[in-house]
Amino acid sequence: MFMFVVAVAIASFAGGMFVVRYNLFPYPMLSDGLKALGTARETIEIVDDGRFIEFSDMPLEDASQNRIRSVGDNALGESLLWYGGRFQFMDICPEWGCLAVEFGADGSVAHAYPLRYDALEQAANDDSYPYRYELAPTFSFARDVYPVGMSQYPNGDLLVVFHTENSTSFPFGAGAARIDRDGYPVWFRRNYSHHWPYIDEEGSPYVEDDGSALAPGHSIGRRSISFQIEGTHNSAVNLYCDTQRPYRDAVNVIGSHDGRIIESIDLVQAILDSPFAPILRNATHPDTNAPRPCDPLHLNYIHRIGDDAEGAWGMSPGDLVVSMRSLSAFAVIDEESRQIKRIVQGSFLYQHAVQHLEGSRFLMLDNMGGGEVYGPSRLLMVDLADGRETTIFPNERTPESLRGLYTPEAGNVDVSPDGRRAMVVFSNEGVAVEVRLSDGEALNVFRSLHDVSGLEQFPDDRATSSALFQMSGLEYIHD
Repeated sequence: MFMFVVAVAIASFAGGMFVVRYNLFPYPMLSDGLKALGTARETIEIVDDGRFIEFSDMPLEDASQNRIRSVGDNALGESLLWYGGRFQFMDICPEWGCLAVEFGADGSVAHAYPLRYDALEQAANDDSYPYRYELAPTFSFARDVYPVGMSQYPNGDLLVVFHTENSTSFPFGAGAARIDRDGYPVWFRRNYSHHWPYIDEEGSPYVEDDGSALAPGHSIGRRSISFQIEGTHNSAVNLYCDTQRPYRDAVNVIGSHDGRIIESIDLVQAILDSPFAPILRNATHPDTNAPRPCDPLHLNYIHRIGDDAEGAWGMSPGDLVVSMRSLSAFAVIDEESRQIKRIVQGSFLYQHAVQHLEGSRFLMLDNMGGGEVYGPSRLLMVDLADGRETTIFPNERTPESLRGLYTPEAGNVDVSPDGRRAMVVFSNEGVAVEVRLSDGEALNVFRSLHDVSGLEQFPDDRATSSALFQMSGLEYIHD
């Protein structure tokens, strides 16, 4: 009898492992139920405070005057688009805060885009999702949907990509919207777009009257990603995803008139079809600080190779460069064939905003590859001609107060119209620094300081201290 019980137990265990391994019924139903219960428990105590970090040392009455501070005798000299969000810039947009604010070259407010959650939620209430969108029972559109990436159309409208809180929704890419100058959505496509979009005014065969957009997006797989590497001793690679629904990142071309996806390049498949497929082994580590098998690429930025890269270093003008955080790598994609030309790795770790600077040089925010002197997060330049890496900021010229900026996730870089300066955003610090590229000198510092004194959900410090919020982007306005 004892042996029979043991045999039944072993068989049950083996059967359970088989069901989980191959995502068979009833595992998907049980997994979804457990996930819903877990996220419901996590969200019950969520405080409605936007992307709040902490209260700063800046008195409340001085917040608006100290958002922008020059280092030395430097001046702005450029108009800027400052990304906002829930409860940010409420001195300008008192209802929900500003979605974004344009600042003139003198630092004054030139235009504000109010954040209109009611209009956004109504516009997003359509059937454009190609598959089921999962929400925790306590999901709130106004609280849990927040802007991340933006790009400005020639007429001043904004292309805005929204995320959702990971604990209240799956997937995290909430979609993209075109927002007019008054803050109202022209369209909102819940197409799982995520991170930062890029208005593609030239070079794309799909450019419409006012530009199409390149944006990271994803579809949801139905099983773990697995593949074979020919000619190796251990040729089978399985990126085991416990939910059996891994993100499959894609480069999406989004039309400007109605937000439809004109083309989608499956980036996972492009890597699998390339000689670089073994790099996906880097996504097999399960610990929380390593790349995740359920999100093996984590595409966060797309840019286009400029005209001065003709025929050199394995790339051509018009090729795409994509930043993949989970792999600590970026790839160059052939514009015509959509095939991977090369994948670049280095000392950088979990980078964001990789973009072609000029010739063989690329610029990025290296989130975690910096050291005690040049980091921990840094503005890094990589030269494909000789493989040289140059830390532009921080360096020995950097004031001590700016040497320890650290954003382990998020962050952005935007290069000035003249190509001589860059805006580096350290999202988790709520700080951006304008840097001169020739020597890394800090020119201007921007702090995401805001007045939340009228919001009771914030602590009593709100009456005297300005609130520091995360900053997802600050970019130059290109004429």
